Amino acid sequence: MAGHNERRLLKNLIGNYPYRDMVLPSDSYDGQNPLKVNIGMSLVQIINVDEKNQIITLNLWLTLSWMDKSLVWDPDEFGGLKEIHLNPKKVWKPDILLYSSADERFDATYHVNVIANYNGSVEWLPPGLVRSTCAIDVTHFPFDTQTCILKYGVWTYHGFLVDLDLSGADTSSFIENGEWVLMAMKANKTVQKYDCCDELYPDVKFYIFLRRRAMYYTVNILIPCAVLSVLSLLSFLLPAETGEKLSFCVTILLSVIVFMLVLADILPSTSLSNPLLGKYFTCVLIMVAISVLMTITTINLSARHPNTHKMPKIVRKILLEWLPILLWMKQPGKVYKPLCASAERDKIAGQAQPGIELLENAPTYRDRRSNGSANQSGSYLNDVNLIGIKYANYTRDEREPMVDDGAKGPREKRSRELCLILEELRALNERHERQERDDQEIYDWKFASMVIDRLSLIVISLLTAIVTYKVLSSAPNYVEMENDG
Repeated sequence: MAGHNERRLLKNLIGNYPYRDMVLPSDSYDGQNPLKVNIGMSLVQIINVDEKNQIITLNLWLTLSWMDKSLVWDPDEFGGLKEIHLNPKKVWKPDILLYSSADERFDATYHVNVIANYNGSVEWLPPGLVRSTCAIDVTHFPFDTQTCILKYGVWTYHGFLVDLDLSGADTSSFIENGEWVLMAMKANKTVQKYDCCDELYPDVKFYIFLRRRAMYYTVNILIPCAVLSVLSLLSFLLPAETGEKLSFCVTILLSVIVFMLVLADILPSTSLSNPLLGKYFTCVLIMVAISVLMTITTINLSARHPNTHKMPKIVRKILLEWLPILLWMKQPGKVYKPLCASAERDKIAGQAQPGIELLENAPTYRDRRSNGSANQSGSYLNDVNLIGIKYANYTRDEREPMVDDGAKGPREKRSRELCLILEELRALNERHERQERDDQEIYDWKFASMVIDRLSLIVISLLTAIVTYKVLSSAPNYVEMENDG
């Protein structure tokens, strides 16, 4: 009958030894010859790395082997049968557990059958989807490397009864993960003494070294953020009269805030360390906020009017003289000279009076001078076409030289009319000068806003370049990330 020898062997091994699953297969209790249990692990796949909860989920196989002298038989007596598969509940097995388990059942391995050989060697290979705690350091996220430690040990047997020996860590069957790169896996044995007990407890630690593939985060988060920081610089190239200048900056600011909210959902909720990408986003947010403030400043300056604001001397000195030289800027068609009050301009030595300038520029006067008649005594003083212009050189209190004391009649009437014309000319001249001063003042405010725009463009461009360089240079595996890409 099929399986006859195996049934006889099972009856012989199990039936003759009651309490086999509870009795330690060793007669040495003095600690001189503890039962040796070899432990190894084969990593198959990284299922998930939960940065928020700091839990790693792995697909792995444990490899346990030990000697059980009660499971020895002669293959010739059982039809040449050299190994047999036993129910794990029917034989003794070490209660090796994962100390750092985060599973609800704590032991997440599947208890497969135990393989017993005729010489007493027992092998047990329980697979499992293991959930273990792993301290995730997000300081250099997304260019970070992580080290997860899986600590296995016998839960109830101390080192004098059961000793652990490391058989190795295997990664030959590992399946590549899309987010993490398995750099290495190492293992070592340690012996610890706990405060609760006097005995020593051996354990085996498996170190799993991981490196994050940063290409996904670079393409979908880092590069868009860098593009937004560059776009914020373009706002300084827009004229202040453009109505979209401020709304453009505010839109970029809101975009950076949205990206920070997306990043907050990815990163673990911890205050132990600030991620590298979070620092970069914070710097970009600050620079965009500064761009908004500077844009508001330039719009405010460009909209100022002499009727409401007067440019202080120190501001004029800085924004219209010093900074334009440093920034290689110059007002088109103008060498800047500080504006002076009209009363002060009249006191400048050697400066021609407005009335003389008008007189010399008068067409009739130029014609008379060209004909040589302008130098004749009194030849032009009584000319009707020039008398009003000439009167501009005299104040109201001065005596009118062209009017004779004895002149009466038409000449006196003509003199009064010319005085009225003179007043009108003075008013027109003053209004023209005032308009020129106001236009120049408005242009100075606009040019000051252009200087601030240029200064902001240079400063924030340098800050953007420095921050981006610092982020990439401080990333520990940026070069490896480029190779993966």
